[in-house]
Amino acid sequence: MADRDTFAVNSGEKFHLVENFQFESGQTLALARINYTTLGMPQLDSNGQIQNAVLLIHGTACSWQIFTEDWWANSMYGPGQPLDLGQTFVIISDNIGAGGSSKPSDGLRMNFPSYQHGDVVRAQHDLVTNHLGINQLRAVIGSSLGGRLAWQWAIQYPQAAKSIIPMVASPFPLAGRRGMQDYLGIEPLLIDPSWDGGNYLEPPRNFPLAIMTYWIFMSGVNHLWRAAPTRELALRHLPRLAKKIAAKLDANDWIYQLRANDTFNAALSLEAIEAQVLAVAIDGDEMVPVELGQLDEARRILAEKMEIVQIGDSGSGRGHTSLQHVLQACAPRIGEFLKSLDCDY
Repeated sequence: MADRDTFAVNSGEKFHLVENFQFESGQTLALARINYTTLGMPQLDSNGQIQNAVLLIHGTACSWQIFTEDWWANSMYGPGQPLDLGQTFVIISDNIGAGGSSKPSDGLRMNFPSYQHGDVVRAQHDLVTNHLGINQLRAVIGSSLGGRLAWQWAIQYPQAAKSIIPMVASPFPLAGRRGMQDYLGIEPLLIDPSWDGGNYLEPPRNFPLAIMTYWIFMSGVNHLWRAAPTRELALRHLPRLAKKIAAKLDANDWIYQLRANDTFNAALSLEAIEAQVLAVAIDGDEMVPVELGQLDEARRILAEKMEIVQIGDSGSGRGHTSLQHVLQACAPRIGEFLKSLDCDY
């Protein structure tokens, strides 16, 4: 049981250490660090258990801080909004392999244990249950990679959350063109002599190229046309974007983050899900295309446990990255979904 007095409205950045953390690969990390922060205040039930906790999970090449940016905070944290900080205790952690959590660039480089989605979720579960003393989360919410991790939470710990809200994320494997995208994001590094098996002293020369070949699928063609309407701009747009991203990211960390998708397939275990599911999809998302029917297939299996909210991209043509521009449109439905959950407080 967590002591209410130990939490503040914004507790700042903290960390949780797990000794001898074992990965699905059989490898072990002597001391795994899970970096996190909390927002809002916990509410306790009659048994002294926290009952209003929500876990937020970030995407690839991000950290917990993305959930403090205006696009999210302005639509989610205010009075009457879905995660009203006067009523909700929000937990945001850096995934294993990213941000301030244990990752290859801490020193082990390519000797860092190989991790998959199940490892990331197991570390988060340890943070939530053993460190923060929370028996059941109100919701697990994530976008893109964070959405896949929300699906993983639901199959790995079926009773650990009352609901999940995977946003622009499918429970199916990252195969087809999506699998090819991860390949293109890694291969330019592996064939780069300056990568040196991960032992580089300076960022590998091909790192911006690896980011560009991955990122070309993030936005829709309409947005890219508007962003680069001339030949000159078309040749400059991606290099400038990749340079900006590469300056804040380590190449080995990037490889590990994409390889963490290798074994993901929550679709095989959908029958195990006990949580209520609200899946958010966006028209024009070419990374998680609505037309593949994967969310419809999941809903066929989950039946009344699952709802799909499909929204337009407001004409932005930004594809997978549209969420930051349309969140305000779907936030009310997220709020209604959370209020509809059967709760005992």
